[in-house]
Amino acid sequence: MEEFDTLEKVIELFKKSKYYYDENNIFIVYKDMQKSSGLKSGMEYPYEGLIINETNKGLAMIPLKQGGIVLTQSINKMEIDKERDIIFIPNEDITSITIKNFALLNSKTKRISIKTNDGKNYLLFGKINEKSIPYQQENFTKFIEHNQ
Repeated sequence: MEEFDTLEKVIELFKKSKYYYDENNIFIVYKDMQKSSGLKSGMEYPYEGLIINETNKGLAMIPLKQGGIVLTQSINKMEIDKERDIIFIPNEDITSITIKNFALLNSKTKRISIKTNDGKNYLLFGKINEKSIPYQQENFTKFIEHNQ
């Protein structure tokens, strides 16, 4: 987790990968294991979490992995998956972004669906408050407001 525990570190990661543009909004989300399960999901979406940079050109996503058996995702146990390439979805390839409360009485966790022209559906969830990630609350809230 030390690789992405400050905004400065993740900005450098996106700059090195050439996915840092004029407008950037960086936050962390998790794969929604309740909604995306099975062999196909594991092969097509081989990550437990993502560092997302919402830019003026699209969404850049750095895959995160969590070692061992994953019963619940924890940001403190995640690390950047160096075996996976950064995923980039240009704005013109995004057909919809849907954000809803994760549960009826839980407005602090949001369920996210990002659908693309090629038929993919990234099923994710994000926590507004992520104690270990100081940039999460402000930036994830911006993402929610921008896409609702």
